[in-house]
Amino acid sequence: MHIRLTTEDLTRVRFESSPLWETAASIRALQRQPTIHRPWVDATRTALAGSPEPDKASYLDILSTVVRPRGYMADALTPTPVRHGTFADALADVAAVEPEIWRDNLEYVRRFDPVPRVVETVDRLLRDLPAGIANIVAALDWYWELAIEPWWPRLRSLQLADIDWRLSQLSRHGIHEVFKSLHPSVAPTTDGLEIMRDCDATGHPAPGSGLILVPNAFIWPETLVLNVAPFVPTLTYAPRGVGRLWETASPTPTAPLAKLLGRTRAQILAQLDVPMTTTQLACALDLAPATVNTHLKVMSAGGLTASLRTGREVFYRRADVGESLLIGA
Repeated sequence: MHIRLTTEDLTRVRFESSPLWETAASIRALQRQPTIHRPWVDATRTALAGSPEPDKASYLDILSTVVRPRGYMADALTPTPVRHGTFADALADVAAVEPEIWRDNLEYVRRFDPVPRVVETVDRLLRDLPAGIANIVAALDWYWELAIEPWWPRLRSLQLADIDWRLSQLSRHGIHEVFKSLHPSVAPTTDGLEIMRDCDATGHPAPGSGLILVPNAFIWPETLVLNVAPFVPTLTYAPRGVGRLWETASPTPTAPLAKLLGRTRAQILAQLDVPMTTTQLACALDLAPATVNTHLKVMSAGGLTASLRTGREVFYRRADVGESLLIGA
């Protein structure tokens, strides 16, 4: 996917902390259960199962339909974030999205993943679209209270710390260096950003809308892009230190593995869901690059990781031994 950025767009790049985008991404994380979020997944599954809400099964069905485990997520679920907006503000924006946008999104979900359960849920939502939108909003509100609101101070602190660091990076090195450090799949070009992911979105926003960058813990190990009108182009990325987000809830991503390898090496191994450079690992875990490099040398020598070179950059990935250790932990 390519996001075209004019000179005017570059003057309107801004960062935003968004409880709604974090909530939407967490619905996918709950379905995929990435290792680094395991403490949250376990706690949230328990909280949702224990909810007295009579419509909870229907709500979970709706949310897992508009947010598929992989690929498409309904654009109307994450409208342009408002500066300093609350979750209630964002929920009102979801409810205010034009019904025809919701209709297009839901029909795309049905085409994208036409399994019987998804088709049945989409048909039910479309049968009475205003009521369907109201049910989506109600499901989001219920889910937020149980799954995200209890953890929001911790998540928001991580987001704000990342934004502060990147603004400092911007003042020292410029916007291109900021873009380069966002995610391994994001690369600045002469006329914008190239994001290495499949997407067939059409109807892109008009030039001059700007770009919103949203740190998002639950989007790891990917990015999430909104690049369709009438919304402002938005790119989410995992913030620095996401690998240590749940450290107080669970001392390590996988405690037995940490006893074997040491806490930091276990975190590095768990973080390598996608190949990453030393710098990218250091950002994700909030460690010094030299510290990460030292650990990677030991881990590579032990067969836990392997390296691959792309141009001047060296990426590290989990080797078969490391993958087996993580699965068995």
